[in-house]
Amino acid sequence: MINKRTIKSNSFVQSLIKFSNSNFVAKIIIALSIWIIASIPADLYFLGRWLIEPTSFWQEFAIFCIFAIGIGWLQIGLIIIACVLTAFLIFDDM
Repeated sequence: MINKRTIKSNSFVQSLIKFSNSNFVAKIIIALSIWIIASIPADLYFLGRWLIEPTSFWQEFAIFCIFAIGIGWLQIGLIIIACVLTAFLIFDDM
């Protein structure tokens, strides 16, 4: 049985695909949006590092380890998803 959320998400995805198939500029805008969203965890790392202002090697290393363990997996997952979606947008018409 299909619920209303599935239909709404499918219609949203279908409308995005129709919009991206309309012209090349729309594909570029969607791909850039996907990559901007995928870079958010790295931006959080740089923001956190800038706010904490480490002064020694060990402080720098500790901050890197905390952020790598905390949001590194999210960054890798988002990059994989962004690669797949970008490839789908590029090779959809071929």
